[in-house]
Amino acid sequence: MASSFLCLLFISLSTADGFMTYRLSRCDFNSTELKDIQFTDSYYYNMIEIIRFDSNVGKFVGFTDFGVKTAETWNNIPARLASMRAQKGTYCKSNIDVRYHKLTSKSGERAVVCVTSSGVPVDLTLNHL
Repeated sequence: MASSFLCLLFISLSTADGFMTYRLSRCDFNSTELKDIQFTDSYYYNMIEIIRFDSNVGKFVGFTDFGVKTAETWNNIPARLASMRAQKGTYCKSNIDVRYHKLTSKSGERAVVCVTSSGVPVDLTLNHL
């Protein structure tokens, strides 16, 4: 049986003075088991990823000078790290449990579930060619 890969994708956008910042939170999974779920939370500025939290790594990692300094600061705040580490179970697992059956009901399809900043889910289905 071929393994399947599913992803829940959450995006928030903001712009100021012509620069765009956005945050992308993802739940990648291939079952509803917590061990098969990866939570990533990335922050972007003008399409460049600045910093990312990855549940497999367990801490923030910076990708620019500013991101490295920010990651260092955020990684030294135990409450922030504990909150981010808990997201895999609270944020991802609860959404996956609700949507997993719907997403896997048709064989040969992959799905991405987007949730707008107002919390309205938008289902997208990607078919294999």
